[in-house]
Amino acid sequence: MAVTLSWDLFVAVFFTVIIAYSFIIGKNNTLKIIIGTYIAVLAADGLGNLIQQYVFGQSPVLQVLPAAFEDRALILLKIIVFIIAIVLIAVRGGFFVDIAEEETAIGRLIAIFCFGFLSAGLIVSTILMYVSGFSFVEGTSDIALSPVFDLYKQSQMVQIMINNYNVWFSLPAIAFVAMSLIGGGARGK
Repeated sequence: MAVTLSWDLFVAVFFTVIIAYSFIIGKNNTLKIIIGTYIAVLAADGLGNLIQQYVFGQSPVLQVLPAAFEDRALILLKIIVFIIAIVLIAVRGGFFVDIAEEETAIGRLIAIFCFGFLSAGLIVSTILMYVSGFSFVEGTSDIALSPVFDLYKQSQMVQIMINNYNVWFSLPAIAFVAMSLIGGGARGK
């Protein structure tokens, strides 16, 4: 059996790994990762935009560098800051999430799967948006002008993730609020 490597396969494997990890860490820690992802999105985008404005935009030494280098450096910086921020918040974050558990084991498994799926969608779509060169703070631009337009044309899953980024960005927050309302909210300690 021959397996053809593609970006669709990469996205599917990434989703599977994040969902499996969600089962390992549980619903509360998956929700902590989702909250950390929102913070990381803003931190990475803001820091990248500041560096673009004040380092690449104003340094006469760096202005001689090709624009393609600047774009790649900013994309890489945003992705690195994004991943480091998620890991630091998940591991060392000064908060915890404690949502009331479902009454049945099947209910718990479904909740973990749903939040794992939403976490995967949020993380994958954010990374794809950064690779596309888009900024959340400044707004998006035309995908046809993106450095990954060929990838976008080749992969239906990449198209779904980028075209529906606003859905992937909103659903985890909506699900978190709905779970808090339906499940009776967070337990106090």
